[in-house]
Amino acid sequence: MAMLSVASGHLSRRTILGAFLVVVASRISTAASDGILPAIRWAETADAAYLASGRIAVELAAAGRPMPAGWAAYRASLARVRRVARLDLYALTPTTPEAAGALAAYHTARGERAGSAGARRAARRRLRKVFARPGAVLPPRPT
Repeated sequence: MAMLSVASGHLSRRTILGAFLVVVASRISTAASDGILPAIRWAETADAAYLASGRIAVELAAAGRPMPAGWAAYRASLARVRRVARLDLYALTPTTPEAAGALAAYHTARGERAGSAGARRAARRRLRKVFARPGAVLPPRPT
């Protein structure tokens, strides 16, 4: 993914939010009956938007430029969207092997992306709780 340059000053919060919503709308498609696949895509998109806003903040700070007015509120709103997307995902129970595998892959990737043993343990703990629910289908074992 190419790094967005804010040095030119052409990037506004509305532009970022609009791009975020376009990506979300374009990626939502028909999915398994349990709704996990669109919830995973939503959580991934929310994670990516929040991380991108952090990279922009770091880029601005490195350039010695002040944060735009309302930037803290914008970041807080992205954090809320990310939290809601994750909570929505956690509320779902996988009922197909495809959904279970996708959920396990999402949590594994999140744990690896964080780069800490604590994050990986938390991801495994969350998965154990989800797969312990009545009606949950376990992911297929890797061969």
